[in-house]
Amino acid sequence: HGGYSGVLKNALDLMGFNEFQGKMIGLLGVAGGSMGAANSLNSLQTVGRTLRAWVVPFQVSIASAFEEFDKEGNLKNRVLEQRVKQLGEKVTRFAYLHKIGKSEEFLNAWQVAPVNPGGERKVKKGNRI
Repeated sequence: HGGYSGVLKNALDLMGFNEFQGKMIGLLGVAGGSMGAANSLNSLQTVGRTLRAWVVPFQVSIASAFEEFDKEGNLKNRVLEQRVKQLGEKVTRFAYLHKIGKSEEFLNAWQVAPVNPGGERKVKKGNRI
């Protein structure tokens, strides 16, 4: 009811940084109700970040799952099927970008960049400089 299952919580609790740190995560949730799994996915984003994983900012929530799948387990809705494929493509693309050398350059530059490059501006009463 609005959260992820206890079984998943237990599994996550038995794992830690070794299993997730630096890994790319794509989130897909399936729910029986009309609200879908959006709240569960949002909670899992936080868990992923806490475990120092890279959570892809695109996720898929499939509501009313009993109506969305056929007897063989295939999605009936082609739009949802396309979103699931997009999620897989995005996870793959982010993982690739994370592994190439340019990402390392970016991360090194990130470490030494000023926190607020525009923060040195002074504000006069009523005016911005």
